[in-house]
Amino acid sequence: MWEGSQLGGILDWRCDVKSTKADVPAQTYISATVTRDGAINVTSTDADQANFFEENAILAAHARRFLASGRTTVRYTFIDDAELWHLVSMHALPDAFGKEMGRIQVHVSTSSPFGLTLRELDVLTLIAAGHANQHVADCLDIKLRTVTTHVEHILVKLGRLTRTAAATLAVDYGLLRLPTPGGGRNLQPLTAGLLDVEEPVSPVSRRRAVANRPKPITIGTPLSLKGLAASDAREMMMSARLAVSEINAAGGVLGRPLELHEVSCDIGDPGSVLRAVDYLIDQEVDAIASGYSVAEIQIQDRMADYGAPYLHCATMEAMVERVRQEPDRLSNIFQICPSDTGYGPRFIQFLDQLEASRQWTPHNRRIAIIQPKWSQMDIGIDRVEAMAERRGFKLDVINDLPVKNIDWTDVQRRLHNIDPCAVFLAYYFPEENIAFLRNYLADPGQALIYTLYGPSIPAYREELGAAANGVIWATTTGRADTIANTNFERAYRNMHGRDPGHSHAGLAYDRVHLLARAWHETGDPRGFRLVSDALRKVPYRGVNGMYFMDNAGQSVSSPDLSSVDPSLSHPHLIFQIQNGRQQLLSPSAIEDRNFLVPPWFGAVA
Repeated sequence: MWEGSQLGGILDWRCDVKSTKADVPAQTYISATVTRDGAINVTSTDADQANFFEENAILAAHARRFLASGRTTVRYTFIDDAELWHLVSMHALPDAFGKEMGRIQVHVSTSSPFGLTLRELDVLTLIAAGHANQHVADCLDIKLRTVTTHVEHILVKLGRLTRTAAATLAVDYGLLRLPTPGGGRNLQPLTAGLLDVEEPVSPVSRRRAVANRPKPITIGTPLSLKGLAASDAREMMMSARLAVSEINAAGGVLGRPLELHEVSCDIGDPGSVLRAVDYLIDQEVDAIASGYSVAEIQIQDRMADYGAPYLHCATMEAMVERVRQEPDRLSNIFQICPSDTGYGPRFIQFLDQLEASRQWTPHNRRIAIIQPKWSQMDIGIDRVEAMAERRGFKLDVINDLPVKNIDWTDVQRRLHNIDPCAVFLAYYFPEENIAFLRNYLADPGQALIYTLYGPSIPAYREELGAAANGVIWATTTGRADTIANTNFERAYRNMHGRDPGHSHAGLAYDRVHLLARAWHETGDPRGFRLVSDALRKVPYRGVNGMYFMDNAGQSVSSPDLSSVDPSLSHPHLIFQIQNGRQQLLSPSAIEDRNFLVPPWFGAVA
């Protein structure tokens, strides 16, 4: 929530959440003065503040319009490319020589005021200018019913009973978005409306332009761009954008362009995730393609009611089992990766292979398994216990940890008491994977560190540097050595200037193509049941392997380890980070003796 207080006759705004953006100063506001010609003079010597105005040059254009308007004060909301919300306050004041100048104060927040979404801010902006719901719908190119729903949500969030009261609060608090939704004239004669630098577009012209272009087919993508696993979310976002750009360059689908509706959320916060999904459903997207979150059951229930296809990669057998148990109600839910139950057994098999090939000699027969309290997660622990017992291993399971903010110092103490020969860190998120390794390396033992897909994300190696060398990690789905993968890697590098990760980057790319294929087959993106049937029955061979989901759980599967071509399904891949690079150990490479003893073994006295 943003709060305002009266100081010296000028409203001084504070936000209760600090910005996490690296190039934004630590304080909650950035100040500058501006001359009539738009020259910005930052009042601080902090170079980051000057960079902020250089990167957001539109604010100087707003200031020029403000000074030319003859008005004395204006407040409005500006949202940058990273979707940070900025409350901008401008005041006209003369300098000592009588030249008119303005003062700008920009208050930065990583959360929206009153919990408003971007679309709700758009609607509130137009309501504040006195527009009726139909006009708002025309400006935003959405349905009248959708606008009505937005208005209801806005009144609840603002704690107001009427549109007039909400509009008054919006003007007072600066909840008026610039650039103006639908064009500059839509916010006039309010002062904020005079600042818009875009050419005004009349509602009639806008409706004609919309009518003359094909309506996009939309894919909703809730992404944790600022929360847990943000680096993974960016990988998925960039891969999806690549797929959309390729498909649109080839003419789109059914003569219509694809369009991503990206909504930021925190996948570790169920409320945040569900608000993002509800927003996408309210936008009437044609499908939702997601990664994973702590709210998968609730998402499935919402999508079952909505009907559009939902493609996720939560990697949990519990989600697949739900579809098996309710095939009619959940017929639009697809898990596009193999489940987690293969992680544990494959870990034991891998240790067996290492020991049998004499690439590793354990100093004892104790194994530690670390996993959070995530009720839907199942690494196949029953099979692991049986397999370990047959090989003479004793298991010590640490399973009382939260999903995030884990006390790794305490975990490290418990590990020292166990002194295992191998640690299986059954944890997905890269942030906690990084924190665990740093704690372990501060006082290491002689254990192999084997974790789940988190190290697949380039940010893991970038953050840890040489400390990551020796870590072994597995994924139930990854980029196999195929022509499709080679082409994807090249295109990703050309578009984004960096290499993609080895797991979910390929999945995010493939799922856009899966949807495009299904829409092409059915000829109607809004025929949700037919589209789901096509997703289920039409095989697709992509970057991460073969997608064939015509089974009771509507999920892809892992191949047998003896499979000649693992890309015919989704291979269970095992890598080790060696000299800053990902070295494939399995399948097949284990016979080539590519495993290296972790460097921390030599650090143990």
